[in-house]
Amino acid sequence: MINENKIQNSPTIYLMCGFLGFGKTTIAKRLEKELPALRLTHDEIMLKKYGRNPDDFEEKYKEVDKFIRNEAEKAIKQGKNVILDYGFWTREQRRVYYKWGKYLTPNVIFYALLCDMEIAKQRVLARTKNNSEELWIDENCFNKLLQCYEAISEEEGYPIIYEKG
Repeated sequence: MINENKIQNSPTIYLMCGFLGFGKTTIAKRLEKELPALRLTHDEIMLKKYGRNPDDFEEKYKEVDKFIRNEAEKAIKQGKNVILDYGFWTREQRRVYYKWGKYLTPNVIFYALLCDMEIAKQRVLARTKNNSEELWIDENCFNKLLQCYEAISEEEGYPIIYEKG
């Protein structure tokens, strides 16, 4: 049995959950300062290492994911809160990362962003067009990725904080 004092003093992993354009990174940056916490996101690392539209995206994504997990584990061991700004689009991905997080600390929380899908699409298309510091996502890519998205639900049984993005 885990001592309640230990839980309160243990670091927390926040798993940012939502689709493209929902405002995950904006909220994650705010939380990074407020908590404080180490914020880790694929997009920023991918862009820095491989540019806006990398070849072999899936392979490079896995490489970056391994790096992020290592950094998160180090931070948790040092007693720091961690924010994973991923999206966690599928039930399976949420299950895997929740289990992994619980192995590191008793405090793992999904931070779910809610947003109208048309607003999200317009945000993504605008940032692709206007910001060369973002990964390239056009309307076709947005629509294709949307087919993979499964919104988180309370039925999954995880601790969830909801916020409008």
